Amino acid sequence: MERIRVTDFHGKPQNYIAELDVTTDYLESHWGAHDVSMDDLGPWFTFAFTLPSGTLAALVREVENAPNPGYILTAIGKNGLPGTLEEFLAESGISADRVTRRGFE
Repeated sequence: MERIRVTDFHGKPQNYIAELDVTTDYLESHWGAHDVSMDDLGPWFTFAFTLPSGTLAALVREVENAPNPGYILTAIGKNGLPGTLEEFLAESGISADRVTRRGFE
């Protein structure tokens, strides 16, 4: 798994994969400072990656007024996204018990 610039995390479709119980401090201790991305809702703390499968994955959290604690794992892939959560967890070393909600793969 390789960390990429947030500007390299783009494409369609972008899929909600899961919510993870991790903090910004925890993520920064593993991957350095967060990036900030923007969308219609405003700014997001973002950690973006390329997985070995070629899927682009990012952990994102609204900078202000996040509705839930933790981060959302979102992904972009050309060939669908089955197994993305498992691949991300295995590559990142984040424990599966930190998954608080699964989304749609």
